[in-house]
Amino acid sequence: MDSSIGLEIRKSRLFNKKSNRAFVVALDHGILMGPIQGIENIADTVSKVTKGGADAIQVTPPVAQAIRENFFGRGSPALIARLDHSNYWRATPAPKPGYYTKIFTVKDAVRVNADAVVTYLLTGFEDDRQEAENLRSLADMVREAQDYGMPIIIEPLGLEKGSQAVRNESIIKLAVRMATEIGADLLKVDYTGEKNSFKAIVGSTFTPILVRGGPKTKTIQESFQMVKDSLDCGAKGIVFGRNVWQSPDITKMTKTLAGLVHGELNVKEATKMVK
Repeated sequence: MDSSIGLEIRKSRLFNKKSNRAFVVALDHGILMGPIQGIENIADTVSKVTKGGADAIQVTPPVAQAIRENFFGRGSPALIARLDHSNYWRATPAPKPGYYTKIFTVKDAVRVNADAVVTYLLTGFEDDRQEAENLRSLADMVREAQDYGMPIIIEPLGLEKGSQAVRNESIIKLAVRMATEIGADLLKVDYTGEKNSFKAIVGSTFTPILVRGGPKTKTIQESFQMVKDSLDCGAKGIVFGRNVWQSPDITKMTKTLAGLVHGELNVKEATKMVK
């Protein structure tokens, strides 16, 4: 039987039918950074995000099992399962050269009825063998995902010591093209901070791009402007984490970002809503 049917059905669940855009809230930071502020009580946070109307929620398969009631019934958010891990962004204990490893399979994601899986493609390791291992793992995961009709989101990121987000156009463009040619169904990409350079990145791939929120921004308006600019450049949605669940009112922030992504609010209106 043709697995591409399942792939298209699952992928469509990530997107709002009216706007054809996706607003994903990432809550898989615990395995990277521990129980940081905003996700100490993950069940409570996910409940607030669900009430706010996120299109999809990104967690590891074990967390999905613990919060499964949020995915019951019509109108519930889609589920994106994180399959891999890196210690590169951890503060304590600080990584030495840093590592990448696969920790779950696509079959694990199928067991929790995920609608998509997400994995890293990291460039810039101190040891090039780590990048080679990352590529081998991704190639295997892409083939497994195709067997199950499971959309695979690849997160192509550059690595620099002391930086949580590398926004260099050349590095991002290289990583994006690598992820595209491995076989990503969707990409989760850092915004460069400048519209012309990001348009060039969007134009360098035939795979739809969701913009990664990255570290918490200095101001709310800065975050909202990044959303608008990236969508203007052709992005198909956003994947935000800390900018949502480290806000004073998680449900209100989720509702506001959903309105901005789906074209119901402009930057000025969105900023006014959360002040």
